[in-house]
Amino acid sequence: MLSILAFILMLGLVIFIHELGHFMMAKRAGILCHEFALGMGPILWSKKRGETLYSIRAIPIGGFVMMAGEEVNDDMVKVGQRVRLVFDDFDQVTHIVLDADDPRYQTAEEVLVQAVDLKGKDKQPLYINEHTVKRDAFYVMKNKELQIAPYERSFESKTLLERFLTIFMGPFMNFMLALVLFFGIALLQGLPQQDATEIGSVPIISDQVRADPDLYDMYLNSNLYEVFEVGDVILRIEGEVVEEWRDVSRLLREHASNRNIEVVVLRDNQEVTETVTPLIYVYSMGLVSSLREPESLLLNVLDNFPAHQAGMRTGDRITAIDGQSVTNWEDALSVFSGNTEGNQMTITVLRDGQTLEFEVEPFDRDFLRGQRIEMIAVDAGLGPIYEREFLGTFGYGFTMVIGTISMIFSTLASLFGGTISVSMLAGPVGIASMTAQAVAAGFIAFLSWVAILSINLGIINLLPIPALDGGRLVFLGYEAIAKKPVNKRIENYIHFVMFILLIALFIYITFNDVLRLIPTE
Repeated sequence: MLSILAFILMLGLVIFIHELGHFMMAKRAGILCHEFALGMGPILWSKKRGETLYSIRAIPIGGFVMMAGEEVNDDMVKVGQRVRLVFDDFDQVTHIVLDADDPRYQTAEEVLVQAVDLKGKDKQPLYINEHTVKRDAFYVMKNKELQIAPYERSFESKTLLERFLTIFMGPFMNFMLALVLFFGIALLQGLPQQDATEIGSVPIISDQVRADPDLYDMYLNSNLYEVFEVGDVILRIEGEVVEEWRDVSRLLREHASNRNIEVVVLRDNQEVTETVTPLIYVYSMGLVSSLREPESLLLNVLDNFPAHQAGMRTGDRITAIDGQSVTNWEDALSVFSGNTEGNQMTITVLRDGQTLEFEVEPFDRDFLRGQRIEMIAVDAGLGPIYEREFLGTFGYGFTMVIGTISMIFSTLASLFGGTISVSMLAGPVGIASMTAQAVAAGFIAFLSWVAILSINLGIINLLPIPALDGGRLVFLGYEAIAKKPVNKRIENYIHFVMFILLIALFIYITFNDVLRLIPTE
């Protein structure tokens, strides 16, 4: 339940901030905003304040700001149409009832429209026949009222700059939300002190694991947990002096194949020697050393990584790579680290007494660098000490935003370049699953996840694809160069077609999300 609430809160926040950006700039430009909605589908709650209806809709995915003049619609009132008119005390029309047979307005004056102008360009009066229509009058429909939008209150009447800012401010606000969240994270937890070797955090075995004897034994037997203490100062790793935290990461990685790494720490003014068997992550394949048998090639296989997509599963034990027998992690890491170009590999495994072969095409080094992931990483669960630095907070925030943007563009480049497939993308179901993992990892991890998702939303919306904000900016760019707008009907038709295609992609991604949740064994 907590994960579900966190997912709804997170999605609502990033969408609200996005739409708030559009809304604020539209209001500043004088554009009439009919509705500010969170969610899609039927309205669950709504409240009218001023000229805008604020609503929450049933499907908590998406949102919108309904601005006058964005869409091409046939005129609501046409010559030859019968309508009913409601007047104020000054004989000005306040309501135009579009259905002359509406039983609620049978006492209102019925007219046959012979002349009409409800746009009033250049501030010309609005009228139906000889009757003056107020510039804030309403159309009355069966289930709602919609305020008339004179030309000067419509999106299309505004300058190129005003329209650009109205569209761009949505994604921009997503970047600002991420920046604020990263600032907050740095203020809450402080910044890692890379020039020290004092241990600030150690692996913790959860109560859930402790309650399961088999899991508890597995964790303890891994020689990874309950070895170090917070406050230990790392002096040497495998005999080499450690001077800063980067040395810790480097030396653990260099000695990864040694399943019993000797670490000397200073504890209570005494040197203490411990041995640790860290986890090995082969991110190019999506393989992780097993906690149960850390010295063997028994594996955990990460979902949606190349090995998993090829058919490998947790519990497989590697016996050969490209026909060459391998018996330990030193042999395996030598082969994996040498394949920097992402060339296909044949992995032979033992599963339930059967020998199986899988053709795996790993991620190449450039792709992983773009994701800020090493090809091979080592994790002993140790973290440096953190200290709060007010000035450093700003640098951390900007660095994280820029780094996340770079990572997302690298993923997009790999997607369009064919390095990764569309089936690997995550939709709402996948995002909900990852949100649950972030919630389980703690409040800081959840805030980081919200920031990353917000940046994702901002960048995706800026892609030059019709139906997205970026596509609309492309049409504005054409207007700026050609000195005339694209035909509105053609533009809306292009947006509509692409919207249908995006919905199809959305369904496909969601279908894959659901398949990933179904156990394969």
